Amino acid sequence: MATEIKVLLVDDEPLERQAIRFLLSRERPHYQVAAEAGNGIEAVELASVIKPDIVFLDIRMPGMDGLAAGREIRALLPEARLVFVSAYGEFDYAREAVSLGASKYLLKPMDGEEVIKLMDELAFYISAARRRRQETARLKEALEKMKPLIRLGFIMDLINGNITAGEAESRALFLGVTSLPRLALLVDIDNFANFAQDGAEIERQLLKQRVKECIEKAAATWPGALVAPVTGDEFAVLLPLERAGKEYDARRDAIRLGEAICRQVRRETGVTVTVGIGRPAESVTGLARSYAEAAAAAEFRLLYGGDQVIHADDVAARSRARRFLPDREEQELAQAIRMGDRELARRQAGRILMELTLEEERPSLLKMKILELVALAANAALEAGADAEAVSDLTLAASGEFLHLDNLADMRQRILERLMELVDQVATSREQRNSVLIERAGRFIEANFSRDLTLEEVAQQVYLSPCYFSRLFKQVKGQNFIDYLTRVRLRAAKELLLNTDLPVAAIAERVGYHDARYFGQVFKKQEGYTPGVYRKIGGAKFAGSTD
Repeated sequence: MATEIKVLLVDDEPLERQAIRFLLSRERPHYQVAAEAGNGIEAVELASVIKPDIVFLDIRMPGMDGLAAGREIRALLPEARLVFVSAYGEFDYAREAVSLGASKYLLKPMDGEEVIKLMDELAFYISAARRRRQETARLKEALEKMKPLIRLGFIMDLINGNITAGEAESRALFLGVTSLPRLALLVDIDNFANFAQDGAEIERQLLKQRVKECIEKAAATWPGALVAPVTGDEFAVLLPLERAGKEYDARRDAIRLGEAICRQVRRETGVTVTVGIGRPAESVTGLARSYAEAAAAAEFRLLYGGDQVIHADDVAARSRARRFLPDREEQELAQAIRMGDRELARRQAGRILMELTLEEERPSLLKMKILELVALAANAALEAGADAEAVSDLTLAASGEFLHLDNLADMRQRILERLMELVDQVATSREQRNSVLIERAGRFIEANFSRDLTLEEVAQQVYLSPCYFSRLFKQVKGQNFIDYLTRVRLRAAKELLLNTDLPVAAIAERVGYHDARYFGQVFKKQEGYTPGVYRKIGGAKFAGSTD
């Protein structure tokens, strides 16, 4: 499709303008002469209205000459192409025309072919420039649509520590973030798991959106605050600290903001949230630490209840206290859970629980210590491949149960039972995983038994060491690898003996035995007959013996 070009003709001689108009209408009708002007002043006025792509300007005109008009049109329309025309070939005119960004300087009388060639060249560049502008506009529009995702990615990189100071400044500038954050809050919806069990998915999403809007409404009082959902029921609130005023106190103001968030969510949604607050970071690169502190503080909801603000400073004493589980005992319990060893895990956990309940006299700290024990067991179970949802359910159940128990004996017994359930989850998951791997190995053997198949090759298919694979295969299949492979091969051989007239030697070759005599020996040992006898007594329609 030809490019439509708007042309403005400026010349004090009507015949000159008429000649160009006629030439274009005959040779290039899609190059539209949008307007004509007889002097520079009129040309500038018309250019501001019609916004031509190409302007033919006669240099010598009364009032305002072409060079003066060109300067003003260039200021109005930087993309317009200027073509200066004059009957005078003086160098000074040409030099000033070039300084104005002239696309061409033509002398009268103009050659028609030269004009058409020039117009085609200019149209090509104009068309290319239009495409570039359209592509740029399209990309800008797409980028604007992507900005919420880019903003979310920026926040996630900040709280995970995956960004340098330079990158943070660059991305903040692009997103219009004027002050980089240095303080993190984590907002967690209380009892969201229970709500989610009873509600449809759309209700869950609507609730999260309403909570997010409440957080944003409350955070709007803090200039530059960034809010983003980070997990299913948690939100990050990142705050810059460049606030003016003598009375400014980051801790106090952050707590006030957290309390405002709690009130806003409670009032508008009917649910409650817990707000954890970290300590201020020295720079944006320390924000990940502040967020980790906020997340750790929010976890104390399990001890203190929800619908409140918990600052990292308020629970810092817990982290400075002596570690209550010695590394050796931790490692032994974790290893027993990872191995799925129920008895060993029971003994080790029972010993730890007894020590805790005898040594710790403060109920609140005892509960916190048992929380850490449950977390240790849950992590070990997950590392061993236990089902994440089942581990989460057991951990939440254990945490909820023991927080309401006042009797130490009952507490020890209940937690011990839950820990054993975690061990059982590990054992179940391991059995399922092992079964899947061995079934996959069995299918590989079924598909490749006719080759010189080795235990090492099959073990490699399921990414296990040959030694471990050999033990696991026998445990799951009830027979070792060679016996299983032999049974698969002989089953295929029996099918061929009863349903084909292939010679025994050929059948041996087909099922993976290159020595027909050895095949016959293996067959007789397993079946009690030679292949030939088996074929005869099996009722095959082929009577001839092929021994």
